[in-house]
Amino acid sequence: TGAEHFQPYEQQGLVAARVVRAGGGWYALLAGDTERLATLAGHLRQASSPEALPVVGDWVVTDPAADGVRIEAVLPRRTTLKRAAAGGRKSLSGQPSSAQVLAANVDTAIIVCGLDRDYNPRRIERYLTLVYDSGATPVIVLNKGDLCPEAQARRAEIEAIAFGVPVLVTSALGGDGLTELEPFLRAGETLVLLGSSGAGKSTLLNRLAGAVRQSTAPVSTAVGKGVHTTSHRELFPLPGGALVIDTPGLRELHLWGEGRDGLESTFPEIAALAKRCRFGDCRHEHEPGCAVRDALTAGTLEAARLESYLKQQAQLAYSANRQDVAFQLADKKKWKAISQEIKRWQRQHDDH
Repeated sequence: TGAEHFQPYEQQGLVAARVVRAGGGWYALLAGDTERLATLAGHLRQASSPEALPVVGDWVVTDPAADGVRIEAVLPRRTTLKRAAAGGRKSLSGQPSSAQVLAANVDTAIIVCGLDRDYNPRRIERYLTLVYDSGATPVIVLNKGDLCPEAQARRAEIEAIAFGVPVLVTSALGGDGLTELEPFLRAGETLVLLGSSGAGKSTLLNRLAGAVRQSTAPVSTAVGKGVHTTSHRELFPLPGGALVIDTPGLRELHLWGEGRDGLESTFPEIAALAKRCRFGDCRHEHEPGCAVRDALTAGTLEAARLESYLKQQAQLAYSANRQDVAFQLADKKKWKAISQEIKRWQRQHDDH
């Protein structure tokens, strides 16, 4: 829970709890072995950013003496998985204009990709950047290995672009390969399952839990797309003491990050080449002395890999710009409220 962050609240008689589900203005909280529903305190409802609101995995502070359980504060997050908000407001350029926090305080993110029509190395690269940016540790699971005769070749292909990230081949439906996941299911740690609809996340969760925790549905054979059987994020305990968050399939995965660390961790070979470019701000397009383009010409760097890098770089640059604008707007809103409060106080003072 981050004892040092909770200590001031504990002295006030408040209680720490973990968010296990959220939706419709209600939050299911787990404190010890007791699960209770809670709502937000008024000051949290006025949060300047949706990112400040509780999400599954958060540790929150509650007031048990209040009329109904109320969330008074969200404790600082160790890790934060976020993407550019899907389906929400878009900018004039058609890009997402805000972030969506997917889960918090995650130790290990399991990126699940089906070895059927779901297989997409470029999408796995985007997930890797998202996970690295969050501060969590990635693990890649290539599921439905029983449906793919080239499963081990696919594994080798992903290992070549994952640079040390564990890559496992499983069949969640049949139970094959699940023992390879055991080293990552450490007691007290939190995992999250990420991937497209139909990749097998819920089936994998049911196998790990030893019981049916989430409903599943077959993938459409016509288009190879999964059906959203998981409609919300939820945290489940596993028999060995680990905790796992299941998430709905992500149809859109636009990145939203604060820096370049995630990008450079996903593309370490391009990051190393970029340091040898003639210009420090080289965009690796047509600039002279570009070591990245030289590697592309020499055949030591794949064109698809560079294209993926440049797309991610553009998304992150856009989100960084949006965050600057959002900060300025939030700051302006805060000072406007302060100014109004001062004027109100002055009017009251003058009346007296």
